[in-house]
Amino acid sequence: MKTIDKAMNLLDFFVPDTPEWGLSDLSRAAGMDKVTAMRILNSLATNGIVEQHPQTRKYRLGTAVLRLARIREASFPVVALLQPILEELSDRAGETAHASLAHGASLTTIAIAEPRIATRAFVDPSQPLPLHATASGLVYLAHVDAANFQDFVGRIDLHPYTANTLSTAAQLESQLSLIREKGHAIAVGSYQDDVIGIAAPIFDWHGNVTATLAAACVASRMTDKNLAQIVECVLAASVRATSAMGGDPSRISAARAREVAS
Repeated sequence: MKTIDKAMNLLDFFVPDTPEWGLSDLSRAAGMDKVTAMRILNSLATNGIVEQHPQTRKYRLGTAVLRLARIREASFPVVALLQPILEELSDRAGETAHASLAHGASLTTIAIAEPRIATRAFVDPSQPLPLHATASGLVYLAHVDAANFQDFVGRIDLHPYTANTLSTAAQLESQLSLIREKGHAIAVGSYQDDVIGIAAPIFDWHGNVTATLAAACVASRMTDKNLAQIVECVLAASVRATSAMGGDPSRISAARAREVAS
């Protein structure tokens, strides 16, 4: 594993549940020897990516992460573009709406809009979304370009989160073929038992899938009629999002027209 890959692997362990790590615990969790972990952490600390608590000596994310995030959003304002679209989708669907970007062999949630009701699906932005177990991940895989598809598939660990998670390569390919035809993905209790995910792709100006947009729905209140309505809302929102990102929404519009006709 290259040094940069090792550094990114260490950074992935910093989440809200464990925002600080001691050297021994982090190196053990990452399966890395302490000398290597310390060398990488010292380099990250020098550049402000991580910092060390002056008393506990534990490591935490540094302020340079905030600077980089602000530069990224200022130069390419994805969140600013997608947030109002998510707010409208959540209002129309009555469910939690979220958008995600690809990060390695998973997706990272970058924006969330929640409905004004007490019972709603919770989306944790700090938790990566597995490609094979979520509607967002599946719709991304289904539309990723052929050059990168095999690379993504080769890195997926088909871990069964629930009894409904796709757990074989044959099941995954069959589902992806269906998603390509329909233009959207529906995942029923495949990541969390009580959540139904409905997702559609967002394309950039090169015609590549660059992000996903989804509704995370409480399964207990879902009916066939509600499901069809939310699918239409998600497809309509993905058309808006693709246009906002400078992409051509015609592929999504065609899928939306097929969905409405059916």
